[in-house]
Amino acid sequence: MAAASMAPKEGGQGLQTCPHCGSQAIFRGLRLNQNAEIGRIGLPYRAGGIFTGTEMLFLDLCETCGTVLRFFVKEPRRKWAP
Repeated sequence: MAAASMAPKEGGQGLQTCPHCGSQAIFRGLRLNQNAEIGRIGLPYRAGGIFTGTEMLFLDLCETCGTVLRFFVKEPRRKWAP
């Protein structure tokens, strides 16, 4: 699992508290994983020609109540495949 940070994002962006329980214990940038090797979890994008790739999903999670605050990708400027 990728390293997570409880520090606020640069420029003050992102939620500082959980909207569900009010906790400030937010783990940022956790990688969404799977247990079995049955494929990749993420968003498909065109990688050139007939090839496609999968952009990994990350999330911010409240440590106190387990609420997922947001999903995001690190490279949002891709040619996304339907």
